[in-house]
Amino acid sequence: MTENEGKTLTESFCANVQSPERMVRQRAIKDFLEFVHRTVTEKDAPAVFDATYLHILRCYADRFEIIRNLAITLIGELLEKLPANGFYLGYIVPVIARRIGQAETVEESEEIRLQLLEQLEAIIRKYADPDGSKGDPLLKSYDNLIDIMVKTLKDPYPAAQKQSCELVKLLAESTPSMHYRAEALVTPATGVLKHRHSANRIAAVEALGVLALNIHSNSEKVVQIIVDLSPLLMDGVPFVRRACGRVGCLMLLKLRDRYSFFYRILPLVLNCLTDDTADVRDDILIRWKEAGELYYKENETELSKTKLIDHTPANYPTEYERPTLPCRAIVQRSMRIVNLVLHEIEEWKEDIRLHATKLLKLVVLHAEKAFSTLFLEVNPVLCKTCMDSDKDIAAEALKVAQLCGILLEYDTWSKHALTEFSKFHTLGHVKCLHAIYQSSGVDRLKDLTKIATILTDTEVCHVLKENYQLELLGFLETLVTDFHRVFTANEIEGLANESDRVSTEKMLYTVILKSAAFAYEDSQIIRDRALQVLAKLNPSTEQLHEHHLADVINSLENLESSNSDAAESILLLAGIVFVCGFRQPYYDALRQALKTALQHAIPQGKIKLFSSISIAMLRWNETMCGAGEEQSTLLQHFMTDLISPYLVWAAGRSAESVRSMATACLCSMSQGAENGIFITLLSMELKTLASLIEDNSIATRAYALRTLLAMGALDFENLKLIAYAVVSRLDDPSSEVREMAARCLGRLQHSASADCSSDDESSARVRWEDTLKPIISTMFLHLENPELKLRATILESLGRLVVHHRSLIKGLANEVAEGCPYKKDLDNILAHQ
Repeated sequence: MTENEGKTLTESFCANVQSPERMVRQRAIKDFLEFVHRTVTEKDAPAVFDATYLHILRCYADRFEIIRNLAITLIGELLEKLPANGFYLGYIVPVIARRIGQAETVEESEEIRLQLLEQLEAIIRKYADPDGSKGDPLLKSYDNLIDIMVKTLKDPYPAAQKQSCELVKLLAESTPSMHYRAEALVTPATGVLKHRHSANRIAAVEALGVLALNIHSNSEKVVQIIVDLSPLLMDGVPFVRRACGRVGCLMLLKLRDRYSFFYRILPLVLNCLTDDTADVRDDILIRWKEAGELYYKENETELSKTKLIDHTPANYPTEYERPTLPCRAIVQRSMRIVNLVLHEIEEWKEDIRLHATKLLKLVVLHAEKAFSTLFLEVNPVLCKTCMDSDKDIAAEALKVAQLCGILLEYDTWSKHALTEFSKFHTLGHVKCLHAIYQSSGVDRLKDLTKIATILTDTEVCHVLKENYQLELLGFLETLVTDFHRVFTANEIEGLANESDRVSTEKMLYTVILKSAAFAYEDSQIIRDRALQVLAKLNPSTEQLHEHHLADVINSLENLESSNSDAAESILLLAGIVFVCGFRQPYYDALRQALKTALQHAIPQGKIKLFSSISIAMLRWNETMCGAGEEQSTLLQHFMTDLISPYLVWAAGRSAESVRSMATACLCSMSQGAENGIFITLLSMELKTLASLIEDNSIATRAYALRTLLAMGALDFENLKLIAYAVVSRLDDPSSEVREMAARCLGRLQHSASADCSSDDESSARVRWEDTLKPIISTMFLHLENPELKLRATILESLGRLVVHHRSLIKGLANEVAEGCPYKKDLDNILAHQ
């Protein structure tokens, strides 16, 4: 095409593009776009642009979207062929700014807004001058570019918003003048961090990282950027978290005055080192090491000296790779981070607390001994976090405590931790101290007795919560292991002597036994766990009881108070009786303690104690060793002091309940003690038992009758006393009592006194049979009872009586009419005996 033809086409375009008809304008722009694309060269482009730019740029505001689209495309085509002269920017960029850089939205089309941003990207790339060697042509349009991005970063169209973030990064790379107004973009860019599209959030994170590097004077904006990025460390998309870590590493490498921001930047990096996604961890770890290498180069004189004496601590955890020296140095000079972490750990949101706790773990891992100075501040918060309601948070807090035990010297934390524990007795304090203590080195053994002393404090070991007691037992198990290390293996010379061994063993035994005693009724898990730990202290637990239990019993407090069943002293005493039973070495101390407690406790407390006594009394023969006379004396004292006073009738329902439980103890005694010994003692309580058989309480009547099952042969007066009381219970409202009464009737056996003459003995036997006759008749009468169990029991008792009173029963049986339902059963009894 000749020059004249080109000039004619240009003039035609200029005329047609001003036509009021859309189709004419559209056709004109399309034709001219084809002309520029095919014909215009880089040499011709300036002349063409000069002749047409006013008409084309005017089309940027055309009311038809297709016209605006074609005009933008045409300018883009011309820009590719124009020289990189800043002269052209002065015409194009202001027009774009009027379309998408105003406070109000001028360009309504989302696609056109995105197209204009893409054109800006092409412009910035074309006129890029990173080092300013070309005079920084973008500087003349800098304000317009910033105004555009301030607006478009808040664009509701996601694609336009993301493109704006990309433009921020591109502009920072393309001009050395970015720092002039970089801070103006911070607030709009932070708004994109909450966008629902992860790609937009990633772009915004990267843009903010670039902006932070270009902010010179306003450090508050840098802090704002870091603070706004921090929540994205908990983002659900791994790539977003990785972007945050990358920005943190970028700041560590390139941020101006970065040393003063280290404590702010580190959370962005360290949190990614504990990320759940391996790709995130690996990517950030490489960059973190690069930041450390740069720091080493900048501080080589100081760090090279430290490197000579840098040794890996003993017992270093195998699950962690020890950070490099410069990485540790960065953290160690930035310990202000700990205050930020502690604030986050006490947040109400669980995800924030979890990430803050993981961050604290990384800080301890990097800080090592330098963390000792902050342990005083961290320990209370750590103890609280160890009992967090979220199990993951509590588990991370325990890992922090374990690292403290490994990496910190024992003397630097032990004094404060033990003092703190002696003041506050929570589950968290037990967990934290246990974790730190267990992971620390051999130096901990020197404080074994001191720690055992603290645990024996009633404020510490009398906390009745199940989780607390389980954790306390775990701590005690560790202490028991150390006890054997000190006093058996003698790992530290000078600690092992007999008096300390006995004292420490006694204290450990006391706390373990109390845990078992408190849980004897409510939690079998705790009780079994305590007994396991006790067996580790000494496999012969009976030996432990014999050596130390009397002192433990004598140390019980408040037994003289009006204790209820929930009182600590009652719970402990009842638990000790249940767990340990009765043994001679501590029998006197236990009997005296029970006597005191029973005298002063309110009815509920008495019932609790009697319940425990009744269970322990069943094992009397197993636990009490000794001659028959000795045991008889011990039982007599026990019955006289502890049981008999509470068998006497007293008015009131509470007294009735106490009486019932005391009778249960007597019943247990009849089953647990040797039969011959108990029969001797039973005769002392027959009158009382006779009244108890007719007590208002069903349980009391049942226990009293069950006690009588152990009775042997009695003299006439005692038999008569018991027999009438027992036979009257055949009409008892309770089926259990009726059956027990029927069973007791079979145990009625007459014995003449040794000092009686044969005539007196014969007379007593006649009188007894006269007494027994109506009793057997009554038993015959109750054989008509429809209860099968009762009838079977009565027949069993008649079978026992027929051995000594065959003629009496046979005579009475003969009087029973033929055809009677139980006539055949009676004949069978008589036939088999």
